[in-house]
Amino acid sequence: MSEHDHSSPTPCGGCPGSPEQNTVTLPERRQFLKLCLGLFALSWGAMTTVPIIQYLIPPESNDAGQEVKSVSLGSIDTLPKGQGKNFQFGKKPAIIVRDAAGDVHAFSAVCSHLGCTVQYDPTKTRIGCACHGGQYDPETGKNIAGPPPKPLTPLHAEVVKGEIIITRANAPQAGKES
Repeated sequence: MSEHDHSSPTPCGGCPGSPEQNTVTLPERRQFLKLCLGLFALSWGAMTTVPIIQYLIPPESNDAGQEVKSVSLGSIDTLPKGQGKNFQFGKKPAIIVRDAAGDVHAFSAVCSHLGCTVQYDPTKTRIGCACHGGQYDPETGKNIAGPPPKPLTPLHAEVVKGEIIITRANAPQAGKES
């Protein structure tokens, strides 16, 4: 009898197609598939959980304690009477309006309804929010139409030596002594 004769009573464990060879590789395949499925589930869970956590926890600000106290908008001549413009007051949007008499008024440009940015509309002589039609008085910042529940947050605007200076409403004014 030859060494590879399959008619012998002892089965050959190393022969291709033998039952022992198939049963050895089957659990290895199953473990490999379980591992792949587990890694896929773990990575999918991380990809969905990390953005949710990042959304819920605000990032730390690099400029903590370095809030803007005043901003110079340049010469008063750059803002014609009856016009307004938006600008940045630190990281927040703000708006300045120069009325027909030449007086300047500044406010936070964040609508008190849903936080949209407001714009000055010279045709209506109103500050308006395009999101939901809210309107504010350009001299006082009071809400006069639409859904906004509160007036705009005022900023202090003054002209010092021909230059427009904007400060927080409760901050000491530029060029004045306390």
